Amino acid sequence: MVDEPANQKNASPQIELRCTVDRAMLGPLRAFVCNVARELEFTEKQVNEIEICVDEVCANCMEHAYSKTFEREFPNTSRDLFMEVHYRGDEMTVRIIDHGIGTDAKGLPRIAHIEDYLERGRENFRGLGLYLIRKFMDRVDFHSAPGKGTTVEMTKYRR
Repeated sequence: MVDEPANQKNASPQIELRCTVDRAMLGPLRAFVCNVARELEFTEKQVNEIEICVDEVCANCMEHAYSKTFEREFPNTSRDLFMEVHYRGDEMTVRIIDHGIGTDAKGLPRIAHIEDYLERGRENFRGLGLYLIRKFMDRVDFHSAPGKGTTVEMTKYRR
């Protein structure tokens, strides 16, 4: 399906899911990842953080990856979302992949501190989800390119 990053080549076991992009799938996707995290004995706080991050990435995929522009340019392409869960030792990695319109990753909002987001006079209130993902997960890799889709890989360490 996708090439494995070097740090995940030997990660086992692996769970893969594929679904059509649909808001009705957000709940089941979140529940699935939360159940895996609980089975791996992550704390409830960590499970909640993982859930928020999975929800943010999936919601962003639904909003941006398969937009009206995508439908116009690729009318006969499936609107699929792929989720992979890898776990090994004290770490769990969730990788979410779409083959949608993609974006220039350099143009994504980078909020360093929540105060930056709340700044008076700010006109663009995008980027809070990415801030939360970076805040809650221990490692985040984001790969996207126009016309190539997006892959977000998030790792959480059990403490």
